[in-house]
Amino acid sequence: MKHLFLLLFFTIILLTSCNSTTGIVKGTLCYPSDYIPAMNVYLKNKETNKTYSLLIKENQQTFKFKKIIEGNYIAYAYTIEETITDFNNKTSKASGGYTQAVLCGLTVNCNDHSFVNFNVKKGKTTKAIHICDWYGAMVPKE
Repeated sequence: MKHLFLLLFFTIILLTSCNSTTGIVKGTLCYPSDYIPAMNVYLKNKETNKTYSLLIKENQQTFKFKKIIEGNYIAYAYTIEETITDFNNKTSKASGGYTQAVLCGLTVNCNDHSFVNFNVKKGKTTKAIHICDWYGAMVPKE
């Protein structure tokens, strides 16, 4: 009886994992300062506009989203606190993204700040999502 229970238990686990329609997204954060402020990291599905968010603590350099529905996504972030002050002394939150400029190396010659689209596949981990473009990314409103 004990063996039958174990066989049934492992069969259920196997079937549940095979039917998963979600994946994992892992990445890193950069920030143009001597520290990384607390921020919200977002993944936005390009087809459905569904957005996932994850709160990141101060100086946390990595993030991991679990159970992300498969599809095409972009990644971006907003600081929790208002960290930017403009010429009129108006403050706002800083925003950054995973853009073509990041893939280019973020040098002065990298002028394309459009988002990198990446694919999340069921049962797979999408890695190397680097939210590091804080100078030109056209980030969706929070």
